[in-house]
Amino acid sequence: MDKLELEDKLKKTEKIRTYYESKMGQGLPDYGVLGWESEKAQQLRFDMLLNAVPLDGKALLDIGCGMGNLLEYLDSKGINVKYTGVDILQSMIEYAKCKKLNGEFCCVDVFEDASYSQRSFDIVYTSGIFNLNLGNNREFLLMALNKMLELAKEAVVFNLLHKDSPDREDKYYYYDPIEIRELLENFPEVGNVIIKEQYLNNDFTVACFKKGTK
Repeated sequence: MDKLELEDKLKKTEKIRTYYESKMGQGLPDYGVLGWESEKAQQLRFDMLLNAVPLDGKALLDIGCGMGNLLEYLDSKGINVKYTGVDILQSMIEYAKCKKLNGEFCCVDVFEDASYSQRSFDIVYTSGIFNLNLGNNREFLLMALNKMLELAKEAVVFNLLHKDSPDREDKYYYYDPIEIRELLENFPEVGNVIIKEQYLNNDFTVACFKKGTK
């Protein structure tokens, strides 16, 4: 990584840090700190994961785990997973650890660090990490998909903001589901792709399955 690339990465990391940490300590509920419109909306996104893949007994990697809300939700549903949550913000990881949940939380950038080997997890999931407009969202998404597919044995599930969102804001980045499907179909290891829409006005979820799994 040259000097300009490093400076660009640090700027983007600081933008992410400022967005989330500025909300911590304000007495907001977890979903408010994370930028979701309501707890119900956050849980609807989790439900899309539950509907997409069988999770019970699976090894699950939650990238951008934030405050541990996904694991809390899975516990409330009685779903037993071998959970690993990672986030680039130490403050989020410390908050999640304080909840004493039955999972592992680590401050790791899986897209930069070789922290986990190929096919370390059955399912790789992420919610919200592609939402902030960082100036290189399409490039980041492509790079992230490569890494997530490398780490997953079975499937990768993620959500994106929909280009037809009725309340678009400049600070966020929006995607076209058709373009995302076409992008995924170019990955040789991807078999089936399922896209779920209309559960929220501004969101869609993508589940892509490795060949030989579904």
